[in-house]
Amino acid sequence: MRDSITEMRLQHLEENVVRVLKLLNEYEIELEDETDPSISKKYRRRVERLKEQRDSYQKELISIKSQLDNKQAEEQISNIESQLYKIDDKINWLANSQAALHQLIAKYFTNEEQIIVSPIANQLEEAQLIEVKSILEEVESTDISEVETRILVKNLQKALVLMKEKGFYLPNGDEAVDKIINYPTVDTKHALKVTIPVIPFILSYEGELGLGAGLKIKEAWECWKEKLWNK
Repeated sequence: MRDSITEMRLQHLEENVVRVLKLLNEYEIELEDETDPSISKKYRRRVERLKEQRDSYQKELISIKSQLDNKQAEEQISNIESQLYKIDDKINWLANSQAALHQLIAKYFTNEEQIIVSPIANQLEEAQLIEVKSILEEVESTDISEVETRILVKNLQKALVLMKEKGFYLPNGDEAVDKIINYPTVDTKHALKVTIPVIPFILSYEGELGLGAGLKIKEAWECWKEKLWNK
């Protein structure tokens, strides 16, 4: 009787572990498409609750193993342990939304570009990162106006010149960003992708720097985003 009850507990535990892993996979998909920081926080709270459940399942598994012969349900126990490790990985990834967003943004750039973009993205707030990710997704799947894009890139070029004159530089990226957005053979859309994380960073320091081109780049940025969303 004891073994039968313990085996039933083990079966229920496995079902619960699979359920939590399935929920985490669903949260991951939802967060990849989410642009609202308040909703992202809601998901993180849910992840924290699932972490508590995961800890209780670990204790339950230890209790069950102490009551079963080592050879009993060996494969089932091994599977549950494997699922718990997967849950840990998902929770760690989802709980740290900043790291998750950086990974999602990085996939839009080559390894060489990531070296340029990552130090800049590291300086952005979560809401800015969410916006950057959302815009990159849209740029990848939308035909962008060549004229409007060139205006945006040119305003960024002017702002970078003014920043240098004031002794302010992008983190580990001024020359590299210049090279990409000014290189003759680089198409406008490709240059735009690199500028997308840079502009929110510059606008964060607009007041402090007193950039003469600050207002123009902000207006161009907001105008370009509005037209992008309304396509």
